[in-house]
Amino acid sequence: MNGTLLAMQSRLQQHMLGTGDAAVLLAGSAERRALGLAIYAHAYRQRLVDALADAYAKTRAVLGPEVFEASALRYIAEHPPTTPSLRWYGGNFAEHLRAALPEHPNVVELAALDWALRKAFDGPDSAVLESADLAAVAPSAWATLRLTLVPTAELLVFAHNTVAVWQSVDDDTPPPASERGHVAVDWLVWRKGLQPHFRSLHPIEAALLRAIQGGASFAHACELAQAGSGGGDGGDSDGDESGGRGEDGENGALRIGICLRQWLEDGLLSAVVMPAASKA
Repeated sequence: MNGTLLAMQSRLQQHMLGTGDAAVLLAGSAERRALGLAIYAHAYRQRLVDALADAYAKTRAVLGPEVFEASALRYIAEHPPTTPSLRWYGGNFAEHLRAALPEHPNVVELAALDWALRKAFDGPDSAVLESADLAAVAPSAWATLRLTLVPTAELLVFAHNTVAVWQSVDDDTPPPASERGHVAVDWLVWRKGLQPHFRSLHPIEAALLRAIQGGASFAHACELAQAGSGGGDGGDSDGDESGGRGEDGENGALRIGICLRQWLEDGLLSAVVMPAASKA
């Protein structure tokens, strides 16, 4: 690319971001140049605001358009785009809100859910295991094999009634007042087929999934999950209220079996990885 053209483009970009002055690039009076650049700068920022509003629709609905746009404009000034596509622009917006609106921690969680669902929708495709795939695994291999989750799987922890608020906005009904629960609840976001999904997790399932995502063997993940099942609380989508009271070995093993069955139904597993010795 011509060096002069690149320098001009860079100078115009800096003007759009509010970090430079590109008036020298235009002909005409100072008033005409200022007006022309203002039109471009406004259109550029508005396009970025629109991109954030699309990705964080529920967050915008709860904050209100004025507060959301003010927060978005501050975010744009601090985090200008770094890629040609706006598809992934705004990934740090929830953390920006954490610093910008410390009085609204519930909104930070709502933004995290908005973004997780957006990522799940556009995330990469992968193979999905069927029950026959697990049935074919030799019993002796379960001590060392690793399970791989689909790439769209993400674990979140919410201390507030964030999902109830999100669901009300999605249903176009007045959302409930934000409330902090007695304990934080683990949530799973992933894509099944073409549709993003989310559901709450029992503490054992949450611990299992975190260990699996961290690269632990399935056996080690089970040990970690059962050892830590008494330290937290939470709900699950079938209304189990055992929460964080912990489960003995027999009940814990039953819970793990239920998790495996649920993961297959949810299309959450993408691969069984055997250790090198097992492949021989």
